[in-house]
Amino acid sequence: MNVTQRKATPVTRRLALAIHMGLFALLAGEGLAFADERRNAAGQSRTTTFDIPAQPLQQAIEQFTRRTGLALLYDNRLLSGLRSSVLKGNYSPEAALDVLFGDHPLIHRRNEEGLIVLMPRPGADDAGALELDMIDINAEVDTAKAGDWVYQQPRGVSHITRKMIDDRPPRHAADMLEETTGVYTAVNQRDPGLSVNIRGIQDYGRVNMNIDGMRQNFNVSGHQQRNGVILVDPEMIAGIDIEKGTQAGQGGAGVLGGIATFRTFDARDFLQDGKDVGGRVRVGHGIGKLSNGTHFNGSGLLAIGDERGDILLGVSERRFGDYKAGNNNDKRLGAKLFNRHFPEPRYKKAVQDWLAADTEFMDGTTRSHLIKFGLNLPNHQRVQASYLQTGADGSTAGAEVQGGFKGYVLRARDRMHAQNYALDYSYQPDDPWVDFKAKSYVVNNTLDRWSAGRAASKYSGNYVAPFDSQYNTVTWGLQAENTARIDHGAWGRSTWSAGGEFFKDSFEPKTDWKPSENQSSTPVIIGATPQGSRYMASIFNKLTYEYGDWLTMDGGLRYDYYRTYGELHATLNQFPPNGIHKFIKREVEHRYKVNLQEGHWSPNFGVGIKPGVDWAQVYGRWGKGWRPPSVTEAFMTGSPHVGSGSALLFPNPALKPESSKNWELGLNIFKEGVLFANDRFAAKVSYFDSSIDDMMFMMIGVAPPRTDVHASATNLANVNNLKQLRLRGVEYQLEYDIERVYAGFTYTKMIGKNDFCGYDHYLGGATKRRSKGKGLYEWADDSRANGMVSCGGIIGSMSYRPADRGSVTIGSRWLDRSLDLGVRVRYSAGLGNDLDENVRRERFDFSAWPSYTAYDVYGSYKVNKQVELMLALENATNEAYIVPKGDFENLAVARGRTLTGTIQYTF
Repeated sequence: MNVTQRKATPVTRRLALAIHMGLFALLAGEGLAFADERRNAAGQSRTTTFDIPAQPLQQAIEQFTRRTGLALLYDNRLLSGLRSSVLKGNYSPEAALDVLFGDHPLIHRRNEEGLIVLMPRPGADDAGALELDMIDINAEVDTAKAGDWVYQQPRGVSHITRKMIDDRPPRHAADMLEETTGVYTAVNQRDPGLSVNIRGIQDYGRVNMNIDGMRQNFNVSGHQQRNGVILVDPEMIAGIDIEKGTQAGQGGAGVLGGIATFRTFDARDFLQDGKDVGGRVRVGHGIGKLSNGTHFNGSGLLAIGDERGDILLGVSERRFGDYKAGNNNDKRLGAKLFNRHFPEPRYKKAVQDWLAADTEFMDGTTRSHLIKFGLNLPNHQRVQASYLQTGADGSTAGAEVQGGFKGYVLRARDRMHAQNYALDYSYQPDDPWVDFKAKSYVVNNTLDRWSAGRAASKYSGNYVAPFDSQYNTVTWGLQAENTARIDHGAWGRSTWSAGGEFFKDSFEPKTDWKPSENQSSTPVIIGATPQGSRYMASIFNKLTYEYGDWLTMDGGLRYDYYRTYGELHATLNQFPPNGIHKFIKREVEHRYKVNLQEGHWSPNFGVGIKPGVDWAQVYGRWGKGWRPPSVTEAFMTGSPHVGSGSALLFPNPALKPESSKNWELGLNIFKEGVLFANDRFAAKVSYFDSSIDDMMFMMIGVAPPRTDVHASATNLANVNNLKQLRLRGVEYQLEYDIERVYAGFTYTKMIGKNDFCGYDHYLGGATKRRSKGKGLYEWADDSRANGMVSCGGIIGSMSYRPADRGSVTIGSRWLDRSLDLGVRVRYSAGLGNDLDENVRRERFDFSAWPSYTAYDVYGSYKVNKQVELMLALENATNEAYIVPKGDFENLAVARGRTLTGTIQYTF
């Protein structure tokens, strides 16, 4: 089966939201009545202008989907060897398909997800020519899913549907990705920002996190737990696509781990079946004593359109409060947690009090507004302007345990604001050589932070008053791509994509921080998230060849070029000049203009083969990637602490770009009628092996050149790893569906570990003092010290591989598929058995995540075609656990048993 789908690439506030939703519902009712009258009188009168010549039917279907933006689902065998009829004029989508089919024994139906399913006509005399066993039409329509296309792609790819998001209402955006193979998130439950890890790779753009193609490169540097976050509102997300590994096409510039695309709703998601008005209203809330900090969650989306264009308006609000963590099986968290292995009862009680208390400073509100306005221009052109604004709250807090649990201390409070502006253009004539798309966009991310300062005595010299900071990242980009489809007749067909991409990131931090008295005596420049700019330009070519239904080959080549520029700051205690009688330190501030630039070619290749059966495909891929240093990595400098901490960050303008190689072997299976006439089985299993040379990481224990600073644990800089980083693993994704019952299984197994090594004197320039006689000294090069290498001194989430984890889902459908009930089991093998609090203080790469098993229950009931009721019980057994790759600097156990209800009205 195949899927063809156009890719789109305080009280007053709550009252305003309610008014918005009321207006949407009012418009919905009027629109429905009006639309029903029109359909009853004249059928589905909304039409599209087509001009599709006679050609192979599969190519004609592809032109149809590009022209209408509708999703089609079909088996490749249906269209093999068939030619379309000429389609020219104004037709509704259904009538257009009938014309294209001509005399071929094909029909089309819509399933409950809105997909048009193509199938053989029942009882057709020549149905055998399609080499298909006759199947039950209703079963085919009901079991077809929007994500089935991933099982026919000869590459690592995953798709998260809107239904998957609804079945587990997300508190944090990371919840949407937890069941996806090969995908992890560095989660901070108090921070709404999302950091995506694909197959162990994350941070600084190694994964392209984007919304509708707009890169989200916002970054605030801390203890390296997350370097790059995306602010995304689940209420506005229609689906998520994950492309794994290096990429030859659009969005692949500077990518090593993959691409995570969050697609927002589009007007055409609601304007189907000839409707001129459509939309959705959702209202959700935690239920009773099991609400567990889940407050109002709701959104409204309104779409209006016709053949001339369309508009989409959206608004949402999500409110959460403090929650209680799970307390079942808490001993898995470690015998030494909060020193509870000590015999005194107070230590054991501290853990129980910690788990029983509300996990404080978890409260926050997220609000979003979405506007999309599209115009269908003459000659098969379309232009669309869009605006997405999201604002959210966050906190930094920690538990206070001094012989007993004392509560939580607030260290910082954040307000993050993301604005996304985009202008899209497409030109898609009925010419197989032209399918052109272009996009320009601006993303403005701002974080306003209040910090508590340092509550020391004002007479100690270490007191720092509370202060405000602002971090701003502006990304603007351009994209252009054309796709040509070439028919070689009996020799198959080719698809050629060529295009380019340009984006620029500018970082502008501000603060009113005033240093402590002690810190004033040794001034430093705040630069943990430094000022500067970087741009990347990329061009690419990708050619895909398909022969029959059994062979797919593709090859791509891209060229990336970057430039990073700004002013580098460093305050150093420098050596005195040679020939003086005593050692005198001089504190000198240095400023340098830096301009780094370089280019690189990266090839990719893949092949997929169906070995004698049309329901199985084996595939292999190989590719190279390249990522230059970011502004933060190269220019980071100063003190990371607000008081008189001894830690110092040093810049490194000599960082080399990272280069990667990855290859993948996989198996796809998609078969219908396995055991029964109306069942389906799908599987995607893959082995991946990625290696990164010159991996950049923050090294603990470095020394800058020609200073009296020694390589100690308080000195840090970003360096290139002298060892090759290698990430391997196996991914399993399986589904079985027999209409009444369905089941799913996902699991990711990570393999191996890595070393991180760097030169102590990371820029060279090590010196030693030697006597010149008569009490005079000079400073000479120290070649031995320059060659000293240390390993293991790394701070950051990349310092350990992700833990193995998986999920099992079993569900059933009742009452003519109106009632859907299911159970989900989430499991992680963990990376250790003990969350030792003492270890957490000593090691920045705190990675001893314990294993866990969590159970969820969900259900939905469709009252009618418009109204749906949903219930979700998360962590039903109240398990005490922490999600792997969680933020070690903001330790918080996941929320306990939580019951959420949602009502959704679609019109």
